[in-house]
Amino acid sequence: MNALPFSTKPSPVTYALADRQPQQVVQPTSVADVSELLAEATRTHTAVVPWGAGTHQFLLDPPQRYDIALDLRQLNRVIEYQPADLVITVEAGLPLVAVQALLRERGQWLPWDPPAPDSATIGGLLAIAAWGPLRLGYGGPREWLLGMQVVLGDGRVVQSGGRVVKNVAGYDTHKLHLGAYGTLGVMATATFKVAPLPETFVSLRVPCSTFDEAWQVAEALRRPPLQPVGLVITISDSIMLQAHFAGVVAAVERQLALATAACSAVTDLKVEHNYRALHHAAYPHASATSLILRIGVPDSALPVAMAALATVTPESVTVFPGLGLIIACCPQTAATHLPVLRQALAGAGGYAVVEYSPVSIERWGPPPPTIDLMRALRQRWDPAGILNPGRWLIE
Repeated sequence: MNALPFSTKPSPVTYALADRQPQQVVQPTSVADVSELLAEATRTHTAVVPWGAGTHQFLLDPPQRYDIALDLRQLNRVIEYQPADLVITVEAGLPLVAVQALLRERGQWLPWDPPAPDSATIGGLLAIAAWGPLRLGYGGPREWLLGMQVVLGDGRVVQSGGRVVKNVAGYDTHKLHLGAYGTLGVMATATFKVAPLPETFVSLRVPCSTFDEAWQVAEALRRPPLQPVGLVITISDSIMLQAHFAGVVAAVERQLALATAACSAVTDLKVEHNYRALHHAAYPHASATSLILRIGVPDSALPVAMAALATVTPESVTVFPGLGLIIACCPQTAATHLPVLRQALAGAGGYAVVEYSPVSIERWGPPPPTIDLMRALRQRWDPAGILNPGRWLIE
């Protein structure tokens, strides 16, 4: 590549992917820098891997080619914040924790709780469409994202959406970048609507002896007038159901009283104040030997999915009632049972994606009917295929 007029440095071990390191690490400080880099990379067919804090780079396959690590953490400014309008625009390299701290000063927040350490960036979390238990009550990042500025693979800078809540012009193409793992473009800025910070958070911890018991309690806690903003069942050495409630103090106290009454048959209930997101350890480190599966089914089919999952003897499982989602940590031997598991899940209208494996494996299962459309979109936005080649389903 030609010399670049912005920050570069030798590639340290922290940028390694699958025992490979890039030839160059670039830290742009402006959107123009990113545009120039990608335009040059397209001309030279140089593979570029966008980086935030790197906290989720272990997910899915590493890229097939890896020439430049594009470290976006210098794009870390707050572009605009209008508390009265409940709207904020930030650069993609800003950590989510910094955004939440700024909003908290004005009694606001972004209702988004992905399992991430303090360093995880806005762009990186959007790229993997990260979410947490609060998706039940508040929706995922898609519901709060108003607009985005993206640099496409050939260097074009495009804007989708807007900076106001009541914006209806054009297509929401920015939402196609959520969960695309940086294969369709490099996110530069993001605009979110935000919400008033609830007066209080309360979590009810319900120990259970079986998944069926935890599922029945979760179903009871979802019946009106109860309205939990999050439900999680964690299964490892023990089984625990966590129900989260948020809002004004009087309403939350009433919800907690109703929830406690619904769990009257369960002993050793615990109440915790102040919500805590699931720790990043819900996922393993990249050196772990486990297989990590993300399973999705219609919510009513979660018991069916759990029964099918038993065939691969999971080591630990996190279930999200109301969302129809499961994250399962399984031994590597589970790979041989994947076809049977996927067949059982397909019968229930579900799927299983291998989010992490220490060895090469068929991650996706049968391609969706939209695969040709996905490939056409990739060809239009990244014609040279330089962004994270091989990372996602469409390769």
